[in-house]
Amino acid sequence: MINSGFEFIATMLGLCGLLVWAEQKYHNRFFQWFPSIVLVMFSSMALYTVGAWELTPEIRTTRSAFRDNLIPAMLFLMSLKFNLVVIRKLGIRLIGLCLISTLSIVIGFVLVQLIMNPILGDETPLTFGAMSAGWTGGTQNFVAVKEALSVTDTAMTYTLLMGALCYSIWLVIIIGLKPFKSRFDHFLQADNRGIDQIFDALDNPDDRAFTDFQSLLLMLGLSLFVGMLSLRVGDTLAGTGIFNQLIWAIIISTFLGMLLAPTSIGKLTGSNEISGVMLYLIVALIGAEVSLGALVEAPLYILSGFMILAIHAVILLFSARLLRMNLYLVGIASIANIGSSPSAAVVGAAYDKRLVPVAIMMSLIGSLLGSFVGLGVARILLVLNA
Repeated sequence: MINSGFEFIATMLGLCGLLVWAEQKYHNRFFQWFPSIVLVMFSSMALYTVGAWELTPEIRTTRSAFRDNLIPAMLFLMSLKFNLVVIRKLGIRLIGLCLISTLSIVIGFVLVQLIMNPILGDETPLTFGAMSAGWTGGTQNFVAVKEALSVTDTAMTYTLLMGALCYSIWLVIIIGLKPFKSRFDHFLQADNRGIDQIFDALDNPDDRAFTDFQSLLLMLGLSLFVGMLSLRVGDTLAGTGIFNQLIWAIIISTFLGMLLAPTSIGKLTGSNEISGVMLYLIVALIGAEVSLGALVEAPLYILSGFMILAIHAVILLFSARLLRMNLYLVGIASIANIGSSPSAAVVGAAYDKRLVPVAIMMSLIGSLLGSFVGLGVARILLVLNA
């Protein structure tokens, strides 16, 4: 059994390397259905489920340290290739899709509470209110609403399990939809003309240039330094109570990357390779604490979670059809709510690295609304439950 932080990280990197190598070597239908990035997360979950490691204090600390420090470093590198014309071009449709995604989650929580009320606990209106804040904003919104509603940790146990498991599986599903983009875009009647033209214009020939050792080392060192600096500044800004440390670090590192994008640093090679390694490791770390065996511990709550996600998906898909948005933007809008800035960035990177800042913008909109949404949902559910 793995019981040290180094062994844990070595296993995660070995798993990532093996699956990426296999995908490149064996170009078959299996990897079209299950891209390596999806297999990395599922394999990480499976290894934890069979007891390959225990989440000891050392492993928890190592996992958190790598995840929280690599996320801003990765986003800095990815933002070096970004152009603001993408967001300007999408405009009101993008914001509309994000708000509809939030509204669909609210509707999901309300409808599921009405359906499942007789068989769930009496404190479900409060726990669902707190979880809806997390599923429309992020962890900071969940904590704020949980404390505001005075929800006990005991009452939150099953709802937390529902949130963690459903979110993790939903993240895998969203990333796994990538090979089916053309089919979904046909159903959504997606208008990709403007988006495709922008991406074609942004296709940097330098990305295909030879990557030398000096550029790789510079990108690695610079990104880690920016990540560290962003977290330091984020820790100070977290005292304002607006966002937590990691959210501030994400904003700062992304902004710095966008500032440096037009400079000579943005034209250097190596950022794609280094950020790709970071992305796969982060995905593996996300799955490393989710046990597939949890499915049998709280079946009614987990069923409720998937019912909420199903309602959310149906509303979001048909709204996207009206707005003529493509699958990538729909997936990012969904996970920007259900997850957080880091997970939205992971999905954006898995789809197309140029979508990362769009994903972050969507998640920040959710973060601004999440606490208000959670308090509102709790109030609605309490009235319906009276």
